[in-house]
Amino acid sequence: MGRGGQAGRRKGPGWIGLAALLLGMGLRFYRLEAQSLWYDEGTSARLSEGPLRHILESAAQDIHPPLYYVGLHGWTALAGRSEFSLRAFSALTGVLLIAAVGNLTTRLFGREAGGIATLLIAVHPLAIYYAQEVRMYTLLGLWAALHSLFWLAWRQRPRPARALGLLLTGAAGWYTHYVFPAIPAAHFLGMLIDRGHGWSRRLIRWLGLQAWIGLAVLPWAPVAIAQLRQWPAPAPVPLSEALRAILRALGAGITLPPEVPAMTLGLPLIGVGMGLMQGIAARPFRSPSASNPAGSWIALLLMASPIGLVLGRGAYREANLKFFMAALPAFVALWAAGLEGIRWIFRKHGGLWGGRLGLAFALGLMLGPVGISLRALYFDPRFARDDYRGLARMLATIVRPGDGILLYAPGQIDVFTYYWPEAPLLPAPMRRPPPPEEIQETLAPALRGRDRLFVLWYGEREADPEGRVEAWLDAHAFRAEERWVGRIRFAVYGLGEPPPRPAPEIRFGEAIQVDGYGMTASPLRPGDVLNLIVRWRVLAPIPVSYKVFIHVRDPEGRPAAQTDREPMGWRRPTTTWRPGEVLEDRYGVWLPATLAPGRYPITIGFYGPDGRRLPVFHNGQPAGEMWEVGTIEVHVR
Repeated sequence: MGRGGQAGRRKGPGWIGLAALLLGMGLRFYRLEAQSLWYDEGTSARLSEGPLRHILESAAQDIHPPLYYVGLHGWTALAGRSEFSLRAFSALTGVLLIAAVGNLTTRLFGREAGGIATLLIAVHPLAIYYAQEVRMYTLLGLWAALHSLFWLAWRQRPRPARALGLLLTGAAGWYTHYVFPAIPAAHFLGMLIDRGHGWSRRLIRWLGLQAWIGLAVLPWAPVAIAQLRQWPAPAPVPLSEALRAILRALGAGITLPPEVPAMTLGLPLIGVGMGLMQGIAARPFRSPSASNPAGSWIALLLMASPIGLVLGRGAYREANLKFFMAALPAFVALWAAGLEGIRWIFRKHGGLWGGRLGLAFALGLMLGPVGISLRALYFDPRFARDDYRGLARMLATIVRPGDGILLYAPGQIDVFTYYWPEAPLLPAPMRRPPPPEEIQETLAPALRGRDRLFVLWYGEREADPEGRVEAWLDAHAFRAEERWVGRIRFAVYGLGEPPPRPAPEIRFGEAIQVDGYGMTASPLRPGDVLNLIVRWRVLAPIPVSYKVFIHVRDPEGRPAAQTDREPMGWRRPTTTWRPGEVLEDRYGVWLPATLAPGRYPITIGFYGPDGRRLPVFHNGQPAGEMWEVGTIEVHVR
């Protein structure tokens, strides 16, 4: 391994590499601002604001080191803070990553492999995805590649400039992401494995350089320890499942549609396997450009170390596949070495054009999954980022004086106010999970006197696993609408207590009796929420899980607006009701903004899983399948 500089002394990836670099730049800037910033990108945008001291203090409250935010701050001071400008920092970092991976592969496996690697990383969906995101993961991949490049050069000839590059990239990596230490760990293992001439002296010098890097990182160490302690602990994932997901991401990114057969991922892995064989294959089957056979083992260590760190620490979850940007440069280097080996085999038997045709065929075959994933990255809505831009614009058109917006996730305020700085936001409970008294003290005064509440739920199952905030809202407000926008759950609640009305003699089936109710008084406007309270008295056990429907019916008897759900905000299915219980249930119906003026009957009923409705009895007599609660008047004013 110490003599591996023979390949490294060759020129860079050449004209193929330059063409690939330009292609990669185009792919990284293509549709750069087509999608909204999402939750984490909003955090980056907010943390990069303000003076350096503020950035460092804010980053200390985050779960990542500060260097990316400092770099983004400097970049946006020159380029502005538009979506395009914010993401352009990562896009340009991604272009540098293309060049770094090409040169790293050249040093490990030769110029031909370096050119192929430049092409592979240029079109790689994982690299492009994070090059279009306002986060630090492309920068993590860049430091991983550059630090290894300086390490290889320094090991070949320990010049001061190379040692300085090793120091600077090492400290930068530590200050960018906590997965980066896996890279110097791989270097250490590589030096232990390769005990060439003078290895002990080089090892001691390398350890000295690491000590200097440690001194540079020491001021941040207490913060780093505290941040690592508060990293969310993911649910355990079987090792085989985790490895499949990691290899899928490294092979074709995180945007490969699930319907694509898993066997297609074997094609990139064949290339990686061929790359590993460059270090162990007999001479007739090894490309002459692989004059450093130990390069395969170095690349394997660089790829495996970040994977081993994340899995060993129990930090793997699907959302953390981005951490493996640290492993991507080595994966691509091995893949490129394998393709170069295939080219050499074809060339050995078919001459120059045989080698070129063999490489073209192998590239076309292996890049099939990459092309599918790349198309999905740009155009498949299943992989689109959460649309805070669209939500903010939509709410800005419908929110009226007297309404409020609750963002139940601390970082949501960063991305939401990026699009709508003047949004009427309400305070949210901050502790995780929130105690009941904090929920009451925070939300009760915030909702008092308001008409409607719009809630954007995100990550609430981690912050509030028991759903205390949602349960409180279901007990004090009227849920009228709920739908998913990506990973954001958008909900609309009506506010204000409706006046009570006398209990009618209404029974549903043989087990559910109306014990009392209340309904919003007329008149209402289009866009208002109709609030309805019903107290159910349980007369007998209910073996079927029924849903409740509330219809606002038009003159033709069709629903002009409706709400369907299980009772008590889905928390108390009718199968759990006990005889003698009285349950107060709250329902809201969001009237369409286009609802015409007029009078509208309000009906309510129950239906089972088979769609059949419970019969209604009034004063003991059959009364159809719905109870007409009352009538509302809708005025436009």
